[in-house]
Amino acid sequence: MRCFLYNFCSKNRITKNMINRIENRLKIIYPMDSQTLIRKTEQKLIKLIFMAVLFMTIIVLLGRVSFYFCIAGAVLLYAQGLNSIYSGYDRLEIKLLKQFEKFIQDIRFQFRFDGMLEEALQEAVQNSGYEMSLQGMKMIESLNAWKKEESVEVYEELAPNHLFLTFYALCETVIFYGDKKIKGKSLFLTNIGYLKEDINIEILKREKTRALFMGLTGVTILPVFSIKLIEQWGIHNMPELRGFYLEIAGAITTVFITAVSLMIYHIIMKLKYPIDFDRHKSQWVEEFLDIQWINRLLMKRISKKYHYYYNREQMLKSIVYPYNVKELMAKQIMNGGITFIIMLTLLTSIGLFRISVMGVAYGGFLLGIFLTVCSSVIAYHFETLNIMMRKMMLEIHREEEVVRFQSIILILMYMDRVTVELIIEWMEQFAVVFKNNLEMIADSLTYDGIQAFYKAKETISFLPYERILDCFIVSDRIGISEAFSDILSERIYYIEKHKQENEVILNNKAVVAKTIAFIPLCLVIIAELIVPFVYYGLKQLSAFKL
Repeated sequence: MRCFLYNFCSKNRITKNMINRIENRLKIIYPMDSQTLIRKTEQKLIKLIFMAVLFMTIIVLLGRVSFYFCIAGAVLLYAQGLNSIYSGYDRLEIKLLKQFEKFIQDIRFQFRFDGMLEEALQEAVQNSGYEMSLQGMKMIESLNAWKKEESVEVYEELAPNHLFLTFYALCETVIFYGDKKIKGKSLFLTNIGYLKEDINIEILKREKTRALFMGLTGVTILPVFSIKLIEQWGIHNMPELRGFYLEIAGAITTVFITAVSLMIYHIIMKLKYPIDFDRHKSQWVEEFLDIQWINRLLMKRISKKYHYYYNREQMLKSIVYPYNVKELMAKQIMNGGITFIIMLTLLTSIGLFRISVMGVAYGGFLLGIFLTVCSSVIAYHFETLNIMMRKMMLEIHREEEVVRFQSIILILMYMDRVTVELIIEWMEQFAVVFKNNLEMIADSLTYDGIQAFYKAKETISFLPYERILDCFIVSDRIGISEAFSDILSERIYYIEKHKQENEVILNNKAVVAKTIAFIPLCLVIIAELIVPFVYYGLKQLSAFKL
């Protein structure tokens, strides 16, 4: 049964994109075990199908085969399904981080006595949890292939996050350069200690985020499902309200509350999860661009305003956006077109196009077209809101990325034969916020030399990152280890500072999320309870005066 469901959904055009989204994320956790990957995907798929069938049954029963309510419920059900997937990923990554923390403790214990890293890795893998053992085996396989210069999928492309990548970088440097004693202490063990502290901070941050955002998506979505219950209760107690609830006013109210709930849900998801949490590209966008005349139309539009779209492409790269500018345009067109079709279908089903408004015979038709076009325009530009939010979140994470760079520099700065080019190369692999700037340095360093750092400083206005660039400039005269001699104290300062700022940022995010999460509930109370009864009361009072 499981195999049939998996095969059917992975080949079905409607569900294939969702299956790819699930598999791509699980592949990060289970990099070597294809059977486990398929089994976990099947388990997740069965849960989603069960939840979908259950909720759609409730929606149909509540809606009494109301087409617009069923569509609204299906859209929100899809959103809740995505939240279920993301929440599962988050729990799994927290579990993996906890296993990783124990893993590096075991490495540190073994390495301290014999100084043999590969034996320590093998021993730690055997004592690890299942998920971490897969990651450890993949690290060992990649390190062995790297030593023998064999072609194999490198671990840098598979690492779940920057913490695993940092550890792998430590292993490579120890194997290639060997361990060094700095002030009588092992450099490898010292860096492992810093990494363990970073892992603990990340675990605490994720667990606190889960606690602060717990239940908010439910609070956002569930009020929509209560609309029909409120309408049935209102009609039972006051049959005169049937004309409000079951006619066009009630339908438009439901559609409006659903749209607002969906937007708020989306904002909460962006606040809750990291910016690089979902790097999956929609397959629908790729298939849409495969249509030749659409592709030619977009290319013609880009060529007419080449400089504008070139700058936009650079901006998308700077925020590590998963789509390029042409794919973004295709996605916006798809969003607008799908919204236009859905709104046109909904407004037709409720009969808005057939009524007169304010005595105008075609008033309903004009109002319907206006609402449909406005909804499509909002949907078209909604991706712009996503990009703005992504830029804001990246601004928040700048200091955290500087701490990552400092960790990399601490790993490499004391090693013999280490060059500025090598450090920049490693930093580029860890970069998200400053990736575009580091790529510019890497491209121009060979022929511009130190001038490449001066040019990079002109495009960045963030003091901690500028200080790192200043140290690279000075290293040309006094050497790398001397130039970065104060980086340890700076790293400790920024970690403590980031801890405090992280608390404030998380609390502010939670306050915003909790505030907007209750907007759908307030809208349901006002639009479904207060407005109808007040309207009926005023109508009765007017009739009584006459």
